[in-house]
Amino acid sequence: MAPLMSYVFSQEQHGHLTPWFAALHASCITQDHMIGPFLPPLTNDKLLPWWKGRIAEANRGTRVIVLLLPEMAAGAKPTGNDLRGLAMLKLSETETGSFRGRIDSVLVNQKFRRQGGAKQLVNALEYEAAKRGRTLLLVDTETGSVAEAAFRKFKYVEIGKVPGFSRVHPNGKKDETFFYKDLLPSGTA
Repeated sequence: MAPLMSYVFSQEQHGHLTPWFAALHASCITQDHMIGPFLPPLTNDKLLPWWKGRIAEANRGTRVIVLLLPEMAAGAKPTGNDLRGLAMLKLSETETGSFRGRIDSVLVNQKFRRQGGAKQLVNALEYEAAKRGRTLLLVDTETGSVAEAAFRKFKYVEIGKVPGFSRVHPNGKKDETFFYKDLLPSGTA
């Protein structure tokens, strides 16, 4: 099996994977009960336009999408079955927040979990954020989730919890835990 690599999304190399991004997202919502932007039932009518919007943001430079794929030869295009995971970083578009980024999603295919993929994706986001001058990262996760434990392990600092933050199916709400990580060494600004 080829080693896994993280690649920054490019329309030319990865645009054809959009349906697989939507499928991975749907599986995380329906099978893992991940809190996302949608409640089940999920359809392509919901997911594909949403993903096209995220890709448009990446093409404008206001979002970074990192893909977890098997190592590929230069110029080779991955197939949908190659997609192991993805993660997104929304870059603040305000003058006062030009040093911030928000991790939106870290999605890993169920078949490839517990192999360090989430850590590899977050490391890649942190690297891409720092390259863009984004040294303060924010993320929120469902309280009590695997994601919450992972971000603690990745050295993110808890800000606090908000009760009943997200609506879940059928009619309940779940708490959310908010974190930050300062990528600058202490004492630098």
